[in-house]
Amino acid sequence: MEKVLLGLIALFALFFTQVTPERVERELERALRQSLTAQQVDAELDGAPGFPTLRGKFRKLTVTIKGLQFQGGQLLELLPIGFTTKPEKEGRIGEVHLLLKDTVYEGLLIADLQAHARSVRFDMKGSLREKRLVLISASEGEMKGFVAAEALQRYLTERLTREGVESPQVWLRRGSVEVEGRWRVELAGMPLVRVPFSATAELFPLGNEVHWRLRDAYLADLLPLPTGWIQERFKAFNPLIRFDLAPLEVRLHSLLLNPKGAQFTATFSLSPPKPTQP
Repeated sequence: MEKVLLGLIALFALFFTQVTPERVERELERALRQSLTAQQVDAELDGAPGFPTLRGKFRKLTVTIKGLQFQGGQLLELLPIGFTTKPEKEGRIGEVHLLLKDTVYEGLLIADLQAHARSVRFDMKGSLREKRLVLISASEGEMKGFVAAEALQRYLTERLTREGVESPQVWLRRGSVEVEGRWRVELAGMPLVRVPFSATAELFPLGNEVHWRLRDAYLADLLPLPTGWIQERFKAFNPLIRFDLAPLEVRLHSLLLNPKGAQFTATFSLSPPKPTQP
């Protein structure tokens, strides 16, 4: 009887040491790699084996993705996640960290993007059945990122070119952007005149968008065009970029410029998609 009891204890211990966060981590990595076209995808799940894992209780999840490319509104389509308001078995992750490296969003290369949320609730049974993370809710999170000067200059130069600026040049300064070029004025699709100009603009956050406003502008002395003409054209650029990262609702709080690049901070909240009306 004693041997049988010891054998059952050994089997019981073996079973619960096999139920580990590492096995869940591998399944999550597999799902992410199948759904994302990225250079690198890694997931690290921190938790205790046995009962905590069976109950879906984990301390920390860190997901690192390098080389992801996507457009606004595509994130929900790319990530292997779903939503529910009626979980079969609720699980919880104490902290979730998302680290994005060399991400191309709407043509802008973001060198580093870090998102952090606490107390993420998910449906354990639903996630296992559907082989994706079925979310219930998450607390408001924090986000910060960095765009290198070369990437931001290239992005703004392409925008200027599309708006009719010839030979545009862009420089980042501390707190501002300097722009030079020749603005092409057309009549009935034919070039009428080219206005050489130089201008200084400020970039600032507005909701989930980045805008700019003209600080000052200089036109060629011989052209009788007021600086208001350029001001209106600068307004037409806005928003310079919109962070449509559904299911995350993003609110930018700061945007700091210097010759090395741009740093930004934001908060975000999880907003499940609204059910479609029948």
